[in-house]
Amino acid sequence: MNTTSGERYTEIVDTAKKLFRKKNYHGTSMQDIAEKVGIYRGSLYHYINSKEEILYHIVERPVLKGFESLKKIQEEDLPPIQKLRRAIEYHVRDSMEHQAELAILLEDTKHLSEKYQNQIREVQKKYEGTFLSIIKEGIKKGDFKKLDPKIVTFAVFGMTNWMYRWYDTDGLLSAEEIAEIFLDMIFNGLSHK
Repeated sequence: MNTTSGERYTEIVDTAKKLFRKKNYHGTSMQDIAEKVGIYRGSLYHYINSKEEILYHIVERPVLKGFESLKKIQEEDLPPIQKLRRAIEYHVRDSMEHQAELAILLEDTKHLSEKYQNQIREVQKKYEGTFLSIIKEGIKKGDFKKLDPKIVTFAVFGMTNWMYRWYDTDGLLSAEEIAEIFLDMIFNGLSHK
């Protein structure tokens, strides 16, 4: 793929992302994407194979990047409480920077084929597993209460993932300030102190 093709592919994916966010996956046609990009519908297939490929590409990159970033945090030589703090801060900040991708991931990946869904789920499980490992480590070292680590992990994601529905970049609080509120709620409920 030459530079022009690469740039056009990126434009197609970015355009589709905006349309999927606004109209959802099923509400967006290939014709909609082509019109917004300014090319004929048939020309789209020079750059992409299908609408499903676009959807997969939109959600795959952030999920992989997120897992790699969390894995680095998990492997740092820090106490579990600091690892969990950094992981939650990262998760909230990244979720807000990629709000459209998160919304599409949570709402539209059900439209992917089983093969693509399994690939996304596999990385999501690894992503969740990093949080789970940090929480288990904290419990083992006595830094956290002996609560079910899986439920704690689900609670953290339940609290933070829903932000894509209500967070406004022009709102009164920044993503960092909201992360601090979440951290206070989580750590006051999780730590012994």
